[in-house]
Amino acid sequence: MRGYAAIPPSIWQTEIKKLRGDIEAIAVHYHLTTSTHSNMIGLYPLPLMFLAYEIGSPLEGASKGLRRVIEAGICTYDEASEIVWVHDMAKSQVAPRLSPKDNKVVAVAKQLAMLPICSITLDFYTHYRDLFHLGGQPILDEFERAFQAPSKPLRSKEQEQEKDQDQKKDLDTGTGPFGSEAKMDTYPHVRKNEPEDPFDPPRSVEEGKSFLLSKGLPPRYMDQALQRLMRGALFPCDIEAWIEEVRGAA
Repeated sequence: MRGYAAIPPSIWQTEIKKLRGDIEAIAVHYHLTTSTHSNMIGLYPLPLMFLAYEIGSPLEGASKGLRRVIEAGICTYDEASEIVWVHDMAKSQVAPRLSPKDNKVVAVAKQLAMLPICSITLDFYTHYRDLFHLGGQPILDEFERAFQAPSKPLRSKEQEQEKDQDQKKDLDTGTGPFGSEAKMDTYPHVRKNEPEDPFDPPRSVEEGKSFLLSKGLPPRYMDQALQRLMRGALFPCDIEAWIEEVRGAA
């Protein structure tokens, strides 16, 4: 959770002006920029069910409000990955541009590295690669390779077949550049020798919270665990690891 967020009064004459008359869209806008799930770069997971619950709107209303915000050019939303990008948030919360030695360069890189590589995260990387000097960050090597991919010469058919077979093997074993990221493993060292199925997604956020509390989840991890639970990406060993972390810190 961010401890601080800057929302300038001028926003009423810029972004909010585009949404006048649409209360749900205005509520969505403020949720995107101030919610506990957001971060300083404005690129983070946001299931629609969370959005609807937190602004107190039916799912249909939240979806409609989000669509209006998207049409206003304020954000982009990837339904497949359930990731939102609030376009000018990094500019206002970080800086329009960073010097190569600024500590925020590494901070931004770490935030981006936590997310899977998909169209929306790659668009963010492409936009801020030079402005924030992200191209030289080792933690973003996979993003850099994905960024450079279109400029590479086409592979032969045989090479493509070999690549497809290797990627399939990686996905089957949970290794490789996309195997672990696709599952967004928080504790791969815990799961390595304990194959198990993820929890089934609950029917509602409240049901999910009750379920997690019944499993003994430490409250500090509620938001993170709930988001993963709603996506069907939370494993029993994740909860066990969080509980052990709290015990170890006590």
